[in-house]
Order: sequence, then structure tokens, then C-alpha cells
Amino acid sequence: MIRSLFVSLFFFFGPALLLFMLRNLTLLLLVKAKNRREKAQEPEVIDITPVDKERAPTWFYALVVVVSLASAVTVFMQLEQKGDVGVHQYVPSHMNESGELVPGHWISKPESKMPLPRTTDK
Repeated sequence: MIRSLFVSLFFFFGPALLLFMLRNLTLLLLVKAKNRREKAQEPEVIDITPVDKERAPTWFYALVVVVSLASAVTVFMQLEQKGDVGVHQYVPSHMNESGELVPGHWISKPESKMPLPRTTDK
């Protein structure tokens, strides 16, 4: 359960960080292209006024949350899904009859056919 929560957190923050990095990279490329065009048209002027950093639009934050939540919930549901997991037994590596090394592997263990013990209430 704890492992599933940590993996889900990873899949929540991972896509969020990737989307913000993609946004910043796109803005960086667009700003560079815009600056090159403006620089070619204007004379060189040294501007020391501070630049206001603009926040991302609200729809972008909503997109980040939706994509991250969808990713985290999907991973959490897949990790918690028991499905058709049967009883398995690990067979360690060993030498077979002909002297060859057989690597360790998992085999399906047959289900126990023994009935459960009865409890009697007295």
C-alpha cells in the first residue's frame, strides 16, 4: 500500500514537472525567436527596467492537475489490482540430471484441495 502511494505520487509530480518544463522550453524558444526579430528591426538600446514575470494561464494549471491526477490514479489502480494472481513458488537455481545449470524461476503452485477446518460454536 505504501509503495503504491509513493509510486502514485511519482506519477502525479512527474507529468506535472514535464508539462511545466515543456511550457518553459516553448516560451524560451518563442521569446528567443521574437527577440531576434525585434533586434533586427530596432537600434540597440540598453533597457534596465525590470521585467514582470507572467504566470501561466489558469487553464494550463488545470491541465497539469488533470493530467497528473489521471496518471496517478491509473497507476494506483493498476498497482492495487490483484487480478489473476495465483499462488507461486520460487525454485532456486540448481543442476538438472544432465549436469546443466537451471536458473531460478517461479512456478505455479497447485491450489490446496484440503478443506478448511470447521469451527464449532459451543
